Amino acid sequence: MLNDAERKKYETIKKVINGEITRKEAMVESKLSRQQIYRLIKSYNLNGEKGFIHGNRGKINSNKKDENLIKKLEELYLTKFYDFNFEQFYERQVFGKYNISYDVMLKRFTNDDIISPLAHKKTVKNYNEKMKETIKNKDYVQEEKIELFKSRIIEVEKAHIRRSNNLYVFGQEIQMDACQKLWFGGIASYLHLAVDKATKKVLFGWFEYEEITRGYYVLLFHIIINYGIPAKIKADNRSSFSANNAKNKEKKHFLTQFGKVCERLNIVLETTSIATAKANIERENATFKNRLIAELRYEEITTIDEANDYLNNVFIPYMNKKFSYAIDEKTSMMKENNYTEEELKLIISERNNKIIDNASSISYKNKYYIPINSRTGEVTCFSKGTKCTLIINYDGDYWGEIENHYYQLAELENRDSIMKKESEVLPTKKEHHKYIPPKNHPWRKNMMLKH
Repeated sequence: MLNDAERKKYETIKKVINGEITRKEAMVESKLSRQQIYRLIKSYNLNGEKGFIHGNRGKINSNKKDENLIKKLEELYLTKFYDFNFEQFYERQVFGKYNISYDVMLKRFTNDDIISPLAHKKTVKNYNEKMKETIKNKDYVQEEKIELFKSRIIEVEKAHIRRSNNLYVFGQEIQMDACQKLWFGGIASYLHLAVDKATKKVLFGWFEYEEITRGYYVLLFHIIINYGIPAKIKADNRSSFSANNAKNKEKKHFLTQFGKVCERLNIVLETTSIATAKANIERENATFKNRLIAELRYEEITTIDEANDYLNNVFIPYMNKKFSYAIDEKTSMMKENNYTEEELKLIISERNNKIIDNASSISYKNKYYIPINSRTGEVTCFSKGTKCTLIINYDGDYWGEIENHYYQLAELENRDSIMKKESEVLPTKKEHHKYIPPKNHPWRKNMMLKH
């Protein structure tokens, strides 16, 4: 049977054959070229009405994907990868394993009411309306799709303003920040990240249960070891970077512990409270939230050590390969690191100025420490009033810088913990026996005579 378009062509050519219209009139009526009209006339003479039926009528499209494959991928996504976005799911689980393109998978998933966590607002709105109406009418809906629908009711985050970074080079500006989420194990933790502005490369990441200066020390240490010393670091106005509550700023230059480290390494430290001023790290935080949480859950990672290992050995290298640009060594502003790891651990440290007392020791947080020569292991004595810089290095070890030399600081065991003061020792009570006079005692003898 001919469809409407084929029937119209057939009737037009039939009129040409019967001499009712000319070929030129047939070209205008059917909107076909002269050559097409000649081809249709020839087909009419050879096959009649059958010559106007399309050649692919009734044939199966060779590019059509097997429905079982589509159902398998949908089931895999709904049960194990429901919090992955479609591109991430395709790259990790489909590409190279199944003969299907991303566009075909995306179209079929969308038609079957499966949308990505990163879907546009309009798509989410239409999806929500459709699913609510379906559930309200009590139509059959797969249980996994209902769970997916509940998880897709999310607040779409606002994107940061795009800014051109073509004028920046590698190492010119490193942006740092920490992001709190339930990353793994159902416990809130902070992901500390460092991103290069020019190449969009994530230089290092570190999980801590709190946003602390120690987390940023770890970032800086690994950046210097792996890439070099950056020219500038940009961060927010939190207390690790900015002493906003410092008094008498006009009289004295106040620096935080991290600021002092940057000063020793000749790194410019800039802080800002405007999110768009460090848009690269803010955008990277959003990307990691959309991808990393899902992967840590799928990998069944529940401890902070496992999370840090997976983050830096698997996830960040993959993300850099996919999204970052190559480093141009010719224009790079990363300064070469000439420090050994041990020297760097002393530089990236917390420092406090102390004075040695008359017992050749210093006090810190109600504890006493005495300097020891790291080569010989002998206690070194200094006169009272000698200046000492207490150093808590990258590994948490205590060192002292005295007269331009470094000494290990050993904690002195508190005397009160091993010996008791005389005032604390309770006197022992002697047992007193009651005196009973003998029977021949005059007092006792008189008492017996009375009775």
